[in-house]
Amino acid sequence: MMRKHQFAKVDCDCTRRATNLKCIHCGVLEYRSLDEARRMSLGQAECQHPDAPQVPPQERFRAMMGGALDCLAPDYDTHFKAD
Repeated sequence: MMRKHQFAKVDCDCTRRATNLKCIHCGVLEYRSLDEARRMSLGQAECQHPDAPQVPPQERFRAMMGGALDCLAPDYDTHFKAD
């Protein structure tokens, strides 16, 4: 079963549309817009960390047929904020 990244915004005070995103499971960093993180290909979305969420077979099939995977964490805008 394939697992996918869940990206959250790193508190970087970015003024552009793109921002620094970090997977909350494996820690990989990406610099892309939130829309790009919502539309990732299978190869870009795959996460090797055992705690990453599994991609349901239907969603994986749609991605294989040209669809995309949503890799934003549910709390993407607050996950890495300092308390």
